[in-house]
Amino acid sequence: MKPFLLIIMIFSFAAGLFAQQKKTIDFIGGARSYMSNSALQVQDSLPDTTTLKRNTGGYALIDLGVNIRPNDKTEIMGMFRIRNEYGGFWGAGVSFDVRQLWLKGIIGNVLRYQLGDLNLKQTPFTLYNNRVQLMDSLPSIFQLQQNIVNYEKFYTNNTWRQQGANIDFGLTLNKYIESLDVNAYLTRLRATDFSSVPDRLLGGFTLAIKQNNKLSYGIHKVSTFDLKGTILDSNVYTNNVTTLFAENKFYYKQNLGILKIELGNSVAKYSHDALAPVLKDYFIHAQAQFIAPDNKWEASLAYLNVGPDFRSVGAQSMNVNFNAAPNFYTSYANDKLSRPLSIMDLVRNEQIYTTGVSSNLMKPSLMYNAILPYGLATFNRVGAYAKASYKGIKGMDLNASFYKLSEIRGQGTTQLKQFLQAELQTTFKLHQLIGFKKGLLLQTGFRMQNTQRTGAVSVELVDLKSMAWQVGVNYEFAPKLQLIGGMIFFNTKGNDFMVDRNIYTTVDYFTNQKMDIAQHMTAFGLKCNFSAKSYITGLFQSASYQDKLLVMPDYTMKQFLLIYNMTF
Repeated sequence: MKPFLLIIMIFSFAAGLFAQQKKTIDFIGGARSYMSNSALQVQDSLPDTTTLKRNTGGYALIDLGVNIRPNDKTEIMGMFRIRNEYGGFWGAGVSFDVRQLWLKGIIGNVLRYQLGDLNLKQTPFTLYNNRVQLMDSLPSIFQLQQNIVNYEKFYTNNTWRQQGANIDFGLTLNKYIESLDVNAYLTRLRATDFSSVPDRLLGGFTLAIKQNNKLSYGIHKVSTFDLKGTILDSNVYTNNVTTLFAENKFYYKQNLGILKIELGNSVAKYSHDALAPVLKDYFIHAQAQFIAPDNKWEASLAYLNVGPDFRSVGAQSMNVNFNAAPNFYTSYANDKLSRPLSIMDLVRNEQIYTTGVSSNLMKPSLMYNAILPYGLATFNRVGAYAKASYKGIKGMDLNASFYKLSEIRGQGTTQLKQFLQAELQTTFKLHQLIGFKKGLLLQTGFRMQNTQRTGAVSVELVDLKSMAWQVGVNYEFAPKLQLIGGMIFFNTKGNDFMVDRNIYTTVDYFTNQKMDIAQHMTAFGLKCNFSAKSYITGLFQSASYQDKLLVMPDYTMKQFLLIYNMTF
């Protein structure tokens, strides 16, 4: 209990220190209780007498943070976490951690700085957290669990949580240009082991110039580099990405038009490794966007060209590790096989999600996203895409996108893969559309991906299709009480070649993967909203994984969840 007493003493001292001044201290945080009871059913030709078939667990946690403002130019934030695993008695299952710690302030009313934990983002080609698993948005019942993942991993508006220093300042000018804004950061990706692994840092800056109300432009720079001298080996890695961007606004028949372009290049190399290639390449991303004056609709058309050797550590880091083991039922079939990740894992399993930028190029999943596994920064892609959204009818939102891309350079052949992706998501506030007094929400979604390659020989043939459907319902049958439900269907069928890459991210081999996998997940439950910041919900969900090629045994997971969540 000594750590707990120390925390209480710190907060008590801080509260007493500032009690007689103006309000300079705030307490923030949240609490969560999570209980689960799950069961596994395996359809296998041999009786499975080894794998455990039931799992019960959960935890309770509280995040207690304090914002201290000793003066009007400095702010300090520290957050502690106390977590207790259910079943841990007398402190045996209790852990104490520092969840967040940062300090920020202003120097001379001009320069803003922040030290410690940072949430960083630039562009989809420099530093960006891409959400590429499943679909862009899930029904509310699944989003409840995704929100826990986002909170635990600090996923906010496509930012990456890093640790380091950040500064920014802006200047307002009267001649030639209106304003100039500068942002720069330096973070540590990897610590040295003082033997063979050097310190690896990530740094960059953005210089943005606003010419007038219509025209703005600037430069982004991001660099990943090993710090020379942290080990005896003088061989160091660097990955530099430099981009230029411009944006011009205009009006066409009262509709706002925005022309955007970003282009740049990357260089990735090792300084003293004769076997390491120097990877240099470029990208171009141009977009025309139109917005209605009443914001009822929005449409955009874009051109994308990302070279085969374009490398950007900050933009090509994936937030899902598809090679990670699930946090429960890690193996099955008499513990001989690792259980493949299912859509239930993607929805709720925070253990497979990454916490920050990865120094290495992570391996994607052809099952879940074979077209843009690294978002817009996916290399070896050229083509166009279009997006549209519509809110013209009260109570209805529509969002659609369509991508038509191809490879720039063939992989193992001169023939090029062709890619198609279409996605449609809708939200209907039925109580507004039909005049129903009680809240009734219907959410639907569809995504199709198609990868094809033709050729004169069989090893060139690729034909992989995936389909995802989802639907969700929210019905507020009484004040603050909701019945919620949802379904996800996911099918992948065909073949594609998975690329095996070496430490230099160049191709070593191609493995032909044949798949015919059907998955579905169903969930329903009851949610009680105590306030805008707290709720309790009970859910039952079931997910099945069926491999029709019999590569892996089929399985079904059923789970009951009880979640209480509060923020303050």
